[in-house]
Amino acid sequence: MMHLARRSVLAVPMLALPGIAKAAPLPVPPFRDWIGRTARLRGDGGAARLLLTQDGTGQMAVRLLLFCRTLPVRDWQLGPDGASLRYRRVSALDSSRLIAGEARILPGAQRLLWVEAAPHEAEFEGFDAPDAAGRCA
Repeated sequence: MMHLARRSVLAVPMLALPGIAKAAPLPVPPFRDWIGRTARLRGDGGAARLLLTQDGTGQMAVRLLLFCRTLPVRDWQLGPDGASLRYRRVSALDSSRLIAGEARILPGAQRLLWVEAAPHEAEFEGFDAPDAAGRCA
């Protein structure tokens, strides 16, 4: 029995290693609470950061292959329920093209549904300062 307890104590530091232990997802706050803060998101397509500004524009940083692209959000509108958001952003591949997107906080799932060309789910990982919207890491 002592041997098992000692193994458990030795394994505890491994829980702090990235990828081994995963924290429970954070509850997703309503989109009105995102204004002026950079939201960190992680989904099946990779990581992104999103800043919604008071003037109805914003910035999104996305990882495209090995490169980080910072894309302007031209405009956004909150849904009446505070759980949905419509936006238009510049394309990561062609800066002359605008991408229309929609995001919805999934009820009870602690996840977001993002729909641009296809639907994707993402986890909310918290907020950073507004200037963090210009970088992927």
